[in-house]
Amino acid sequence: MAIELDLAKMKVESKWHAFKTNAARRAKQAVQWVRDNPESAGVLAVIGTGLIKGGAKISKNLVRTHNLRKEQYNKERYIYDRSLGMYLHTKRPLRNKDYMAINRRRRNGEKLSDILESMHILE
Repeated sequence: MAIELDLAKMKVESKWHAFKTNAARRAKQAVQWVRDNPESAGVLAVIGTGLIKGGAKISKNLVRTHNLRKEQYNKERYIYDRSLGMYLHTKRPLRNKDYMAINRRRRNGEKLSDILESMHILE
């Protein structure tokens, strides 16, 4: 028994399109439920607004902490070299001991990229 597939009739939906259609269907169901149960709609409105506000606060906090972690990572892992005019990516965050050695060697006239390369810190 052979299975025949008509590829012309098959419609490949993107995830976004599927999400939109599902959300629209759920919204229509919610509107219909509110029309059928007007006494419960007031309670639902109060609970719904609270949930939406809570979700907004949580998402805002998550975005803020994500951005702060990203900024901290960039501060720890990148060093700007003025002579090259670019940022250098390090393998690990530099310690105070490393900064002291870098400053001592820079005062002697070495370039920052050469110093970091000789210290095996550059990635």
